Amino acid sequence: MVDPDTSNWKKLGATSNTQYYEVEPGILAAVPHQGASDDERSARQNNLFQMEYFRDSQRRGCVLVLFDRMKGQDAGARRVYQREPDAKLLLGTALVGGTLLGRAMASFFLGLSKTQVPVKLFGDVPGALRWARAALQGDRS
Repeated sequence: MVDPDTSNWKKLGATSNTQYYEVEPGILAAVPHQGASDDERSARQNNLFQMEYFRDSQRRGCVLVLFDRMKGQDAGARRVYQREPDAKLLLGTALVGGTLLGRAMASFFLGLSKTQVPVKLFGDVPGALRWARAALQGDRS
């Protein structure tokens, strides 16, 4: 299970199913509560939190979602994440999963979803961070 040390990350707040951290400027970590499920309502809360973070910081960025803690995600949540993120604010989303269930949920999402922003699956946080940093470095807006 991917369970990073969050002690050096800045705690920002939470939604009904996720705790948020700023890993570094422009990189947000979404750490679902252990055993959380995601539905349309919680997905809207999460999308709003993420977009407000980037809007308030006046910069574009990436989100790392630590999928391993989740026990499920329904079709309504997947639709929100496909359609509602603002591509003017969000450069991409890294789905980080190391467990079989986490990777299966992330793969299922990727297989079914046509997203507005790039979404990529990673087995660990360092790989996801390298990808997010490269996206930030390549952003010229």
